[in-house]
Amino acid sequence: MARLLKLLDPTISAYFDRRFPSSTGASEQQKRSEFEEALRTSTTVYIGNLAFTTSDFQLYELFSKAGDIKRLIMGLDATKKTPCGFCFVSYFTRKDAEAAVKYINGSMMDGRSIRVDHDWGFVEGRQFGRGRSGGQVRDEHRTDYDQGRGGYGQLMWQEIETRQMAAVGQAEFDSNPVYNRQDSNRGRKRQQREIDTYQQQSRNPRARDDDDD
Repeated sequence: MARLLKLLDPTISAYFDRRFPSSTGASEQQKRSEFEEALRTSTTVYIGNLAFTTSDFQLYELFSKAGDIKRLIMGLDATKKTPCGFCFVSYFTRKDAEAAVKYINGSMMDGRSIRVDHDWGFVEGRQFGRGRSGGQVRDEHRTDYDQGRGGYGQLMWQEIETRQMAAVGQAEFDSNPVYNRQDSNRGRKRQQREIDTYQQQSRNPRARDDDDD
């Protein structure tokens, strides 16, 4: 439904933040209605798909072309407190926020096409990534190598480390003639199937995940 509304009204984001502070006791429909109303009036925009090396100075220079900036908040890894690929920009007027979405969305910055979307408004705490490792959720599930965003996704790195540890263990296993070679081969095939299954399930994450800031 949110995607349909986005087509009908460009001030509505297809993304719904489940942590939006709606009225106490509000139904799911009421929460979405309040969220959409906040999007229609907010002067804040969300910027995603940034390289980890993009600076606040670069962002300020680009987004000030849409209007006077009230505040720019860099998204940070909750653990490392380093930039993790997103930010918020608050303007003084709604008109300037709409100009940023209309004219800057899709612009190239540090070799990346950045995403600019209307946001319901910044509150303290939203500057931190919501992933288990501290960064953004979408980066944890990424299986491709993205140099601008830290290489492989965190979960993929864990898989790589697991495979490396397994390879070391397998080398020790193979060097011992007491172990059965047939059992060893079955174990390797089973491990590879598990990794392949994980990679298939992790492909094509949403552009802006429900848990992403």
